[in-house]
Formats: sequence, structure tokens, C-alpha cells
Amino acid sequence: MLSGHMAEIAGVIDRYVSNYLFGKPIDFNDPKNYQVLNYSIIFDYVVERIRTRILRMMGDVQYERTGTWRKLSDVSRLMLRLSYSLETWKCIYPRQAYSAVGGGFERNFMTDIVERSADVLAFAKLDKRHTLKIPYRDEHGILREYEVDFLIKTKDSIYLVETKGDRDMEKATVAIKARAAKRWCETASGVNPPIEQPERWEYLIISESLFKQNRQLSFEAFIPICRSLRDHIIKNYENSLKP
Repeated sequence: MLSGHMAEIAGVIDRYVSNYLFGKPIDFNDPKNYQVLNYSIIFDYVVERIRTRILRMMGDVQYERTGTWRKLSDVSRLMLRLSYSLETWKCIYPRQAYSAVGGGFERNFMTDIVERSADVLAFAKLDKRHTLKIPYRDEHGILREYEVDFLIKTKDSIYLVETKGDRDMEKATVAIKARAAKRWCETASGVNPPIEQPERWEYLIISESLFKQNRQLSFEAFIPICRSLRDHIIKNYENSLKP
């Protein structure tokens, strides 16, 4: 997106290191001065500062209240491996898949929470063919698409739910995706659905340790816990962007 503006970015970097980086103007026409910029700690610091400021100026992807409505049933059949799937009763598909690598969390979430909770009316483990993708910019400003794990329907809301292992919770990508999905759901909640379903959408994220500590709860009881975790992750990331 910015490849056509490299000259302008180079000018910004030149002015920054020449006038602000060291607290006073530095003449880099003097060979003795510009050698300091070869130190990796200074190089990395400059790159991070400029990158962070550009990302803040670019802002987040904006979502409009327009789009194409689709049904899960538009995808009539899913291809899955029997050994990495489970039988379901609250989904239009007779079986739902879970990841072959580290998919125990997904499987247990479906069996222990989703299927057993009376407040869950229907759900689906989303497949790539369902094409529900949320645009977002990653930590480098590159436009990407986020595919959420689960779609869960209750009486009053549609929830997009992400299950995430503890080892991944501190990654910036998790927070960036969470912030994008939260805003996407806020926008989607303002659209009247053309089919009979709740109008309200919300994004939730649940960590593996949080699940293990509370796996006796219903999905409805999980909602405020997941909401608090989501907001904490987003807040910490936004604080890291502040100068």
C-alpha cells in the first residue's frame, strides 16, 4: 500500500534522525556522524518509531453496513476426516471438524460448552468455504483477512468466538484481530438481517487456561469472562502504540 511513497517515507526518516532522534540537530553530512546509524539498536528503534506512527496515521480498516448475506447452508457439504471430527446436534452439519494439531481445545469446547449449554441454539465451526472473512491490517500495515473459529447463535445474539492456546495470547496478531473483529461486529449489529436471526453481533475470545478453569460453566456464563479477556487484550495492545 505504501510502496509508491518510499521517497516521502525516506524524507520523514531523514528529518526525524537529523532533528529529533538525538534531542538536537545532527549534521549527517559529516561521515563521523552517520556511522552511528549503522548500530542495530538505533536502526531498529528508528524503524519501530516510524512504523508505529505511520500505522497510527493510516488508522484501522473501516467497515460499512453493506455486504452480502449468506447462510451456512449455502455450503451444503464439508469435507473432513472422521478421526478429527465429532458428531453434533446443534449444527446443520452432522459432524464438525477440529484441528489435527492441538485441536483438543476446540473439540472440548464444542462437547463441554457449546453442545451442553441450553442457551446455545445453534453453532458451526467455520470452514474456509463459508467465506466469513474480516479484513484487518497486521502489525506491518499489510491488509489481511481474519477467519474466526466459531459462529454461535443464542436467543438474542450471534457470537463470533475464537479459541486460542495460552502460548499465543501475548502475540500482537491476536490483539489486532480481536480489535478488528470487535469493530466488525459493532458495525454488523446495526444492520437489519434479511433472515430470521438476532440482529446483535459480538466477538469473544477464550484462552485454553480460562476454559479449563471454568469448563463447568454454561456458554452464557462464559460470555462476561471472555468479554473481559477480549477488552484486556485490546487495551494492552492500544497502550503499546502510545508514544
